[in-house]
Amino acid sequence: MSDTMITLEQVGRRFGATEALRGVTLTIPRGELFALLGPDGAGKTTLFRLVANLIAPTTGQVRVEGVRTFGLVPQRFSLYEDLTIDENLHLRARLYDVPDRVAKPRMAELLARVGLERFRSRLAGALSGGMKQKLSLVSALLTQPELLLLDEPTTGVDPVSRREFWILLNQLHHEGLTLLVSTPYMDEAEYASRIAFLDRGRITAVGTRDEVVASYPRALVEVRSQDRMPIRRRLAALPGVDDVSLFGTRLHVRGRGADGNALHREVREALGDDVGDADVRVIPPSLEDVFVWNGETSREVRA
Repeated sequence: MSDTMITLEQVGRRFGATEALRGVTLTIPRGELFALLGPDGAGKTTLFRLVANLIAPTTGQVRVEGVRTFGLVPQRFSLYEDLTIDENLHLRARLYDVPDRVAKPRMAELLARVGLERFRSRLAGALSGGMKQKLSLVSALLTQPELLLLDEPTTGVDPVSRREFWILLNQLHHEGLTLLVSTPYMDEAEYASRIAFLDRGRITAVGTRDEVVASYPRALVEVRSQDRMPIRRRLAALPGVDDVSLFGTRLHVRGRGADGNALHREVREALGDDVGDADVRVIPPSLEDVFVWNGETSREVRA
């Protein structure tokens, strides 16, 4: 059996005049936890539907090898809200011909694992967002799939539930399950074996987190100050500065070159003594920095 489970070769997909995916080439080995990162409208759900064989590509090829069954956790909760947890899972088992002697102990095991065993008689519609996603995960795992597809499973879920959910996914990965997960949250990529950035239908980077961050070609300086907006305008006018972005309470100043010390001096000199509270330091790029850069450069190439 091949080590490769999912292969996309120059895949494009159109919906009328809209080009949702453009020349996507991607290989995902068996046993990997692969995260697909990108904003809304990037094409993540379209890619998932192609891998799940729910739609066909307009151009290119999609191959999924050695998979008899796969589980799907969609972006929107798709189980019956007027049925209990138990009723939803028994229905799923019947639809997929999982016999009771297999389904019942597996349901008990999975519900205990995600912390829902006490809520088996609760209506699905009465569950919190995090509990609904855990139920969706149990439903997808009931058929013992070789591949698990999760389309933005933690969108709209509170931070604690998000972390718990990703701990579960990480455990499943270490047990040998292949997972393909899409997310708009850059911090969730920390859990993945490898990641890919998808922006406006194109893959702009693929690799481990460290590999993707190492590909960033510019110096980056962080500025902390109470006077962020005036400082932002001042720094944006510097000849050695390419971009100044607001990251929460901080400014990320991107240079036109790779010399962090030179950029630090230029920024420090521009601020002078009249911005006494400013803390200026050279920093490594975040995944968000890399994503923004890759998106900008790929659009420049296409222009």
